[in-house]
Amino acid sequence: MHPVLAKAVYPLAEQVAAVSLNEAQVSPNAELRQWCGQQVVEHLILTFQSSRRELERRLKSGDSPASRASWLQWILKVQVCVFGLMSQGVSTTLSLRPARFVPQDGKELAARLLAEAEALNKDLSDCRIVFGLRPCGYHPMYGPLRVEEWRVYHAAHIRHHQRQFEEVIRLAQRRAAGAAQTKPRQEQVATAAGIDG
Repeated sequence: MHPVLAKAVYPLAEQVAAVSLNEAQVSPNAELRQWCGQQVVEHLILTFQSSRRELERRLKSGDSPASRASWLQWILKVQVCVFGLMSQGVSTTLSLRPARFVPQDGKELAARLLAEAEALNKDLSDCRIVFGLRPCGYHPMYGPLRVEEWRVYHAAHIRHHQRQFEEVIRLAQRRAAGAAQTKPRQEQVATAAGIDG
């Protein structure tokens, strides 16, 4: 895998692989539709797949995007591709929101994440051969992107969501630890009160 992607994907995959099935499913607030750890990973996978569809379409046609980036797209692209900063609080499109998924543990999620990242990496390598330094695909938020810009964008996006993943998993672990401490206390109270059960 190209080093730009590898430096972002491998550390996250290592963290994901260490997560249990239960930890991966805890949401900070399901009513507010805040994502659990698995949904964060599913979102990244959906993003890789979306980028791959665009890149594969361009590889098939051989056409580089003809349109230019708007001023806003250019500013956002500089923010991400030069400074590595993702905009905070921006809602993702519906197609990239993980609505339905089969619950998986960390090892299964990490394997899927790495497989999709490898497939994206291959498509980007193919784009380098076909498009050279020309843009090889169009991103709805950043406009036309070259191979290097796609890599930097995905690396920044992974790091952005890695922080979210870490926070959600810490919350899941705190909740599990709190539940484990509460259960013995409840048993002690029940025993002291002479309640069986």
